[in-house]
Amino acid sequence: MKNEKLLSAISMARGAGKLKIGFDAAKSAVAAGAPVVLLASDISDRTRQSVERFCQDSCRIIYTELTQDDICEKFGWRFGVAAITDNNFAKLINKAIQGRIK
Repeated sequence: MKNEKLLSAISMARGAGKLKIGFDAAKSAVAAGAPVVLLASDISDRTRQSVERFCQDSCRIIYTELTQDDICEKFGWRFGVAAITDNNFAKLINKAIQGRIK
C-alpha cells in the first residue's frame, strides 16, 4: 500500500489519542492549537476550502495522497479531514510525508 509511513504515523497518533477525526473535530482541535490538519486526496473542493479558511495561518495543512478508501482499507474507519493535536506526532507525520506540506 502507498504511503505506509504516513499510515503508520496516523495509526500511532490515533492510538495515543492525538488524532481528531472528522471536520468538526478537526476544526475544534485547530481552535485549541492543533499544529497539523490532514486532508484525504478525495475530499470535496468545498470541504478543502472550508478547512483552508479555519486553518488560515494557525496550523499546517497536509494534503495527503491517501484517499478515504486507502484509509478505510488500512484501519476500517474513514475520514477526509483529521487534526494531529501533538507536536511530536506532527513532526513524525511531517517526516513521513517528506515535503508534501503547504
